[in-house]
Amino acid sequence: MKRVFNKVWIGMLALFALIIGACCSNQSTDNQNKMTKKQLKERIAKLKAAVEDREMSCVYGSPEIIAEYGRETARMRRELDSLQNELDNYGKCK
Repeated sequence: MKRVFNKVWIGMLALFALIIGACCSNQSTDNQNKMTKKQLKERIAKLKAAVEDREMSCVYGSPEIIAEYGRETARMRRELDSLQNELDNYGKCK
């Protein structure tokens, strides 16, 4: 009977430790992924400058290189739009 009790007790402690660990790691990840308003503005400014440079530049090379350049510019525009929306909604929903 004592062995069964010890195994159940150790199992419960292990499960409890697992749950606590999962909860704590999730909260720290959420806090690390959120940017401050200042960081958002800095990232937006950098992306705007990069997109403007890319749109005004001439790209030479094979069609694959030109297509990849266009895809990367489009990705940067999407990220810029996403960050701008996040900045616009900053502090509204908490």
